[in-house]
Amino acid sequence: MYYPKSQIQEGLYTSGGEYMIVSTSEPYTGYYYQVSNNQRFTGKNPSTPPNNQLVNMPPPQTPNREGTDVGSGIQDISDNSSFWSYQYQTLKKQQGIILKTPPSTPLQTIPLPTSNDYSNGFFNRYFLYNFKNNSTIETNKSTYTQFTTKSPKVQIDMFTPLKVFWSLTGKLNIVYKSNNSNVISIEQTNKVYGFSNYFGKKYTQYYQYSKNENIYSNGEELKYSKSKKPYIGYYHIHPTKGPMVGRQHTMEAHDYLEFAQTGSILNPLTPTIQSGSYEEPYKTITNTFGGY
Repeated sequence: MYYPKSQIQEGLYTSGGEYMIVSTSEPYTGYYYQVSNNQRFTGKNPSTPPNNQLVNMPPPQTPNREGTDVGSGIQDISDNSSFWSYQYQTLKKQQGIILKTPPSTPLQTIPLPTSNDYSNGFFNRYFLYNFKNNSTIETNKSTYTQFTTKSPKVQIDMFTPLKVFWSLTGKLNIVYKSNNSNVISIEQTNKVYGFSNYFGKKYTQYYQYSKNENIYSNGEELKYSKSKKPYIGYYHIHPTKGPMVGRQHTMEAHDYLEFAQTGSILNPLTPTIQSGSYEEPYKTITNTFGGY
């Protein structure tokens, strides 16, 4: 997709631990650039391929006890072999199934939202809560279903399966509150205490701004409508009010902007008069800030 240069932040750098490549799920270290809809790609700019899409790394987990690596989802149960032997034999007796091997320990899996998920504005995330040590790993729908259906192939006596409705688009503050509320509700309802720690308050993970939001001006194409001074920073384009200060539109006062060159290719809207005041349907307000 083509982006005007003014909508690209070039030459950004990550030293690792922040992002991973979507196509391979491998952690990424190096230069990247960010476009106006908050998407990131490898390379200093679009002219330095490969331009692989990047997403945030999942929140790191901390060990809860010696011999347990929560981050990878791989647990050392060598010190608890008698427990698993008993669980394995009990499972065979209860379900009348002869298993060749004991159920395997689930591994951490990080499913990523698809383009359809972003079109819908949400997707479901799946987790396994280990109630023996109060740790959490993320998994996929297939593994989650194995636990909810009590498959003999998984450690059903060790983990509680959880599903979280996760918002992806909308107003940033509302998305944060919605995802936070869903996680806390699941934690309290299922008594899976410590589940919320997994997220590290990153309740806008995978969030994506809408079109005409989170656009960056380098000061060349936009100026304040009132003072006519160049504007540098993030802005959004309101469908009726035109460009305004801030990544998203809010009900708080924020300045009107106008394009430096009327009718420029950078201005996707029909030129309109930006007077610095806005008239409400029910009353007239002279807005010294430029708009809201």
